[in-house]
Amino acid sequence: RRQWEKQVRSSSSLDELLRLTDFPDWKLWKCRLKLQPLQVQTEASSFPPSVGSHRSTRYATIPYSLEILKAVEEEWQSIQCMPRETCIDVAQELDSHTSVFFKPPCVSVHRCGGCCNDEGLTCRNTSTVYVNKTIFSLTPFNLVPEPVLIKVANHTACRCMEPAIIRRNAQLRRRSGSCFPPSKDSGRLCASGWIWDCSSEKCIPYPSSTSELPLRSWLSDCEIDVERCECLPRPQPIVWAPTGI
Repeated sequence: RRQWEKQVRSSSSLDELLRLTDFPDWKLWKCRLKLQPLQVQTEASSFPPSVGSHRSTRYATIPYSLEILKAVEEEWQSIQCMPRETCIDVAQELDSHTSVFFKPPCVSVHRCGGCCNDEGLTCRNTSTVYVNKTIFSLTPFNLVPEPVLIKVANHTACRCMEPAIIRRNAQLRRRSGSCFPPSKDSGRLCASGWIWDCSSEKCIPYPSSTSELPLRSWLSDCEIDVERCECLPRPQPIVWAPTGI
């Protein structure tokens, strides 16, 4: 019985659970699922089912309704170990200095999550790619938002595995990348069309597929009307001619 309980606890699907607990009901449920479309067509027809049909299993009585089993099946599938979209804190992910903060403070990525059928296993990633995220970086001495490009891990495949062994003597390695350049100037560090790359710690061309006209090339001659989104000519200063005494 102990072995049976262990198998039930580690069952990975509704099919397996029904086979371990009540094998005949599992057969009936599978037959009901296969015959459900046929049953709907038969009930819509004016002809009654033939007597002694080999499809008689659709009228068999089982202790659970089909709707209950389908609800359990859907819930079971939704908690499987798989990559799930989640939000991560940028400062914690990059292990950045406390004086640097980011806007938005979090980014959206996929990380492994879900339940494992064996209590001794955890949902861990087996495949990872690094994706670029564009955010703003700020410091107390420079409140001008500086666009930065960060790379974060994005899990693409997961599997239930034994927890990783953490060595007590292992020291946490801080990331060497800086997500804010060591500058106290009030202006932007990178030129227009460039962005600070936290990985290489330098300004790089922003990976854009379209070329944009620099704003400064036409903003100096006009003033933006935010209501109509138009560039209006700046009012000319009035020059007063000197009057004679």
